[in-house]
Amino acid sequence: MKNPPSSPLLTWREVLAQHKSLRGIAKNSLLADEGESGYRNVFLPDGRIVYVGEGLEGHQQPTGGNAVLLEALQTRRPLRVFLREGVNRWRDLGLYRVEGVEYRREAAEGRYVYWFTLAPVESGGKFSTG
Repeated sequence: MKNPPSSPLLTWREVLAQHKSLRGIAKNSLLADEGESGYRNVFLPDGRIVYVGEGLEGHQQPTGGNAVLLEALQTRRPLRVFLREGVNRWRDLGLYRVEGVEYRREAAEGRYVYWFTLAPVESGGKFSTG
């Protein structure tokens, strides 16, 4: 994952002050990592993120964080994304919009999972970092 150079590292305390939740998906932001949390987010070369919905067991439901992302898709409301880069090391990736969702059966897990595609909000031809 490439990080914008103008985006400084943040502590968990700084992220929590903005994110306001211990859960991965909050009202106006979400937390991403590269698998440390058990979620298999995919970072695409074009800057988009394929973000796994909330819930590690059983079929994921359109409630909680998944409802927040589904609503953001309908209203086109952007969400701030924070990327975990290590213990107490986070990076603000800027604003992203949910541009699509797929609800599909994961055969290996025997359950249905939401896959949200997030696209960076562009600003002046560059990806927004804040």
